Amino acid sequence: MALAAAISPIIFRISLKTFEVLMFSYLRYLPIIFPVAMPAFAQVEPTKNEDIEVIEVVNDQSFNSPNYQVLQRESFVNSSQTLADILQSVNGIQIRQISGIGNPVSVSIRGSNSKQVQLYIDGQLINDSQFGGFDLNQIPTEQIESIEISKNQAIGTGSTPIGGVIRINTYNPTQDAAKLTLATGSFGYRESNLLFNKAFKVHSLSFGGNYVKSDNDYDFLVPQSIENSSKAEEQALRNNQFTKKTLFINDTLQFGQHQIRLNVQYNDQEKALPNYRNNSPENISSLNSDSLRYSYQHQWLSDSSWLNSVELEAYAENKDERYISSLDSVGIDINDYETKKHHIGLKPLLTWQTFNFIPFVSFDKQTFTSISSHNGQPATCSGNSSCDISAEQKKFNIGSRLEWQPESLPLETYLLVSNLREENANAAINQPDAEKFQDNEDYLTTELGLSFKQDNLKITANLSDGVRTPTLYELFGDRGSFKGNDDLLPEEALTLSLGGQYNTKKLSISSSIYQQKLENSIVAIFNSSNVGSYKNVSDADLLGFEMQLNYQLFESLSLLLQTNIIDTEIESSFVAFDKNKLPGIYHQQYSIALKYQVNEAWQVSFKTSQDKELYFNLINKFQNDESGLGNGPPSDRTVSDLAIYWKQGAHRVSFSANNMFNDQYKDLANRTSQGRSFQIKYTIEGL
Repeated sequence: MALAAAISPIIFRISLKTFEVLMFSYLRYLPIIFPVAMPAFAQVEPTKNEDIEVIEVVNDQSFNSPNYQVLQRESFVNSSQTLADILQSVNGIQIRQISGIGNPVSVSIRGSNSKQVQLYIDGQLINDSQFGGFDLNQIPTEQIESIEISKNQAIGTGSTPIGGVIRINTYNPTQDAAKLTLATGSFGYRESNLLFNKAFKVHSLSFGGNYVKSDNDYDFLVPQSIENSSKAEEQALRNNQFTKKTLFINDTLQFGQHQIRLNVQYNDQEKALPNYRNNSPENISSLNSDSLRYSYQHQWLSDSSWLNSVELEAYAENKDERYISSLDSVGIDINDYETKKHHIGLKPLLTWQTFNFIPFVSFDKQTFTSISSHNGQPATCSGNSSCDISAEQKKFNIGSRLEWQPESLPLETYLLVSNLREENANAAINQPDAEKFQDNEDYLTTELGLSFKQDNLKITANLSDGVRTPTLYELFGDRGSFKGNDDLLPEEALTLSLGGQYNTKKLSISSSIYQQKLENSIVAIFNSSNVGSYKNVSDADLLGFEMQLNYQLFESLSLLLQTNIIDTEIESSFVAFDKNKLPGIYHQQYSIALKYQVNEAWQVSFKTSQDKELYFNLINKFQNDESGLGNGPPSDRTVSDLAIYWKQGAHRVSFSANNMFNDQYKDLANRTSQGRSFQIKYTIEGL
């Protein structure tokens, strides 16, 4: 850590300033419709027979592989319980969760927060415009075909994020298939999943369903239990149950030079919310939601020598949520939220000699409405209580991407320029003569990437200027105890990343070092009357180092080593925040894993991870409390996981033991987390 802190600033601050002076001023003034592209689709010529031929959607990111990773279905579908389980195995990604499955999950890529990470499902941006986050619980692992992860830049086209991109590509088989999966585990966990696919001559139809249930009744240190309010004691959590039901249908059609994919997914989930203070059995608080998402993707392959293909995509989602707050049998508050999303986009792929370019345009619209009641009566709206609101956001994104792949040189490079225009509006719906607030802004993002490949060595460099725009809640608040701030500036980050990768038959080493300058960090500030609003309070310098080593020790035994070190410092005019560390992330992470292939049927893997230097709040201040009640600092943690996998013919069985030795550590909310857990999963294919 001391070596990185001493050497890296010298190298990278000079590099960053050089790039800023020579390149970045140029990037900011590039015309937005400059022809750009990269090959976002692998092309397959139509055949003369009638058999369906799939145009495989891929994102060729070979020029920046140290910052880009693809996880294929086979690597996780038979072992991982949730999407969060899959992602936390990726070096540079941190996952922190509150109180077991079904609760909020925080995703951080290279020190970012969840609002700065973009999550896509089949090309649809899932981030919520009202609050900025996304729900990792909505996609079962059995319904995922692949996961693409970009650590500090866009995937394909679109605006450049601060904290990277996670793109989920859903299950889309091309052959007849039928699969049943059953799982059981600790704390009342049960899961069943059915997938079916039928390939016809001109289309392939797949559908499936998933059911998950968990009691989440792990032991928790209750400060003032119902049984004895004067004494803290460990009890199994009550009213922490989670249930989820998911259905989906995919249909891929191909005729001539056209391929169309239709997708429909329905998700219904119910999450009880426990009372951590006294673990009351009378508490019936919960958050329930159901959502319907449907999409249309149409790709046309051209016969032209310069126009390769044209892609049209359209998505829509309706989501209804009900939050019930009732800690006792006396009072009950009900809050209903409705969110609607619509998207349409167009991307032609053009080629000329060694250049590929994609101009792109897209339009998004999201609306959010809330309706609240207290004991069956409409909630009042005043300066001290929240107002029901109607909010709307429209996004118009236009830009272009250029890629150059010279045949005579071992070089590849790309340039992405994107202009995003947002129109935001917010109005109270139960306040007489309420003023309607509006905010319109334009944002420009840019990226530049270069890679060099020679034999077994690949070196990459990326420079990006990313943005995280304020959410509707940050801009407008709730008209009550939380005030809006329509003067907020967007969070911006200038990031320079250098990476190297070396591969041989037995050894693979990949490493990256990166520096990020974050500006205008948005933070909630509360005054002495406990009235809050968001403000731009700080900038931050972030310097990070990642390394991953894969080594085949023997034919049947492989070793994995991962290191992730981040050094951060906040610069703020708010004295309490100045010279502190970024909160919510571990600044040091180390892991070692062994995988042993016993024979063709059996495989055993073991992984130990150590996470250190976590700061819970922006001022890095904690009360000195080791009771586990949520007042002391989150401690360092060491987690060890064991997995055993067996396959024979059409049958698969996996056993996992997670967090085997560290029974308790503090979670995202600074509370004692779920302890060790076990899971058994059985799968039969070809029913």
